[in-house]
Amino acid sequence: MPIELVDVYAWYAKRDYALKGVNARISNDTIVLGPNGSGKTTLMRTILGLVVSKSGRVLIDGVDVDSVRGATRLMASNLREVMINSKQPVRDVAKFILELVEGDYERFIDIVARFAEGGVLKRNFAALSEGQKKIVLNALALASRAKYILLDEPFEGLDPARRVAMLNEIREASGVKIISTHVTWMLKNLPSWDLYLVVEGLVYGPLSVGYLGELKISDKPVEDAVLTIRLRSGSHVYLSKTVGTPLSSLDTLDKLYEVIS
Repeated sequence: MPIELVDVYAWYAKRDYALKGVNARISNDTIVLGPNGSGKTTLMRTILGLVVSKSGRVLIDGVDVDSVRGATRLMASNLREVMINSKQPVRDVAKFILELVEGDYERFIDIVARFAEGGVLKRNFAALSEGQKKIVLNALALASRAKYILLDEPFEGLDPARRVAMLNEIREASGVKIISTHVTWMLKNLPSWDLYLVVEGLVYGPLSVGYLGELKISDKPVEDAVLTIRLRSGSHVYLSKTVGTPLSSLDTLDKLYEVIS
């Protein structure tokens, strides 16, 4: 059974919606793609049951998310909330966490050892660089043995070689992987994955990653548009196979607004 979001709204204060009427169904490896600040992280937090202010329904394998929070081997993420604030070494904190969720501590150690120097495991989490923190958080999620693994910007802070290696690590992991990102470099390597676009709190899709790579983006109406994105300004963005700037030419979805300006 899938993850389902049914008419979901989420907000943080004064009903300033971060997500607006989201309907999505995730049962395969999936990319959540959009500009920074578009609502991607909020979407991940909502799936995990970490957003307090929401309406609509979030179902994990048919069960409301509020009823399954804390269930072992179901969902895992690389959000910072999963790392306990402690002065203990990373290896000790990770062992405690992975024992709680019935994860694979040896796999965690292996991933961190291959992606970062050995000293990372001996230090406390707060003392690590941003890239090292991302490696540790990714490793925790991938070692969790969870059915659904949610990875928010998993390549952030990593150098090009480690980004490619981390992508391979994610692809080979068992379970359904959900990656939220604003960058596009990895899409060509994930043609069979599903994809949702998130722009200004609205979610569009699903599309296949391979199909998205064939599309172009334009701010002018297009007769054969396969997707129309609505912006707060009242204007629209059109995706088609015939007119505009190829989406594949944008290294980040942050450049969406440059294309249509």
